[in-house]
Amino acid sequence: MSERLLGQHASVLAAAGVDTATLAEIEAWARRAVVVPAGTAVVDAHVHLGIDRDGHALAPEDLIADMDGNGIDRAVVFPADEPGSGGAFRDANARVTAAAEQWPDRLIAFCRIDPAVDAEAVMETARAAGARGLKLHPVAQRFAPEGDACVAAVRLATDMGWPVLFHAGFGARPLGPAFAGLLDRVPDARLILAHGGRGDHRALAAATAGHPEVVFDSSIAALPDLVTLPPERIIFGSDRPYGDYAQALHLVGTSARVARWDATAMHGVLGGTLLRMLGEVAA
Repeated sequence: MSERLLGQHASVLAAAGVDTATLAEIEAWARRAVVVPAGTAVVDAHVHLGIDRDGHALAPEDLIADMDGNGIDRAVVFPADEPGSGGAFRDANARVTAAAEQWPDRLIAFCRIDPAVDAEAVMETARAAGARGLKLHPVAQRFAPEGDACVAAVRLATDMGWPVLFHAGFGARPLGPAFAGLLDRVPDARLILAHGGRGDHRALAAATAGHPEVVFDSSIAALPDLVTLPPERIIFGSDRPYGDYAQALHLVGTSARVARWDATAMHGVLGGTLLRMLGEVAA
C-alpha cells in the first residue's frame, strides 16, 4: 500500500515519528470493510474545500488525489468556514464552483451562506455559477434552524430544487425541536443532516420520521445511531478534511454488517440516494 494513500498528511505524520507503513496497512484493512455493489458510484456528501478558521485545509487537487486513492467517484464540496470580510462567503463560493467546473465529473458544488447576510443574492450568484445545493452551519454562523432567516434560505433552496446540508451535531444545541419547527414551515424541504445527528440523534430521528426527504449523512457519525436508521435515510459522507476516507468507509461497512444491509441498500447509501436528491437518477 502506497504512502500516498495517507494523503497530504503523510509527510507530517512521518516527521512526527508515525509508522506510516503500518498506518497505510490499517487504512487498507478499513477500506476492505465496504463491499461496493456492481454499478454503484461512491459519492461523498460532505467535503469542505479551503482553509477553515481552525486551520484545517483541503485543496481541490488534493481532494481529487484522495478520492482516486480511495475509490471515491464523486464528492459534494462546499466552502470551509471562510465567510470573508463581508461575511457572505462570496469568494469562497466562487472558488468552490470554479473547482467543480474544473472537475465536472468528480465535484458537485454546494454554496455556503450566513442566512443573515445577503443570502438570496449569494445563492442566486452561486446557482448561476453552477452550485447545486446549499450548506448551512448553525453553530459556526450562530443562527437557529427554525429562525426566520434560515427558514427563508431553506424555502428558497427548496424552490430552486436544491437539497440543503446542515451541520447537525458536535456543539449544536438540542436539535429535535429546532428541525421540527423548520419542517413545519418548509415541509417539502430536502435536508441532509450531517454526522448522523450525533449528539441529538434520537430526537432528530423522531422529529423527521414523517419526512422521507430528510436523510442523515454518515460523516463521523456514531455506529449505534446509523444502525437504528433505515438505510434509505443514510448517505455516505467523510467530513474531509476533518474525517478521512478509511474511517468513513469502515464505518459504513461495519454498519452494513451489523444492520444486514443488502446490495440494494448499499447502493443507496453509497451514492444512489444522494444522486436521486440531486435529480440525477429517477426517484
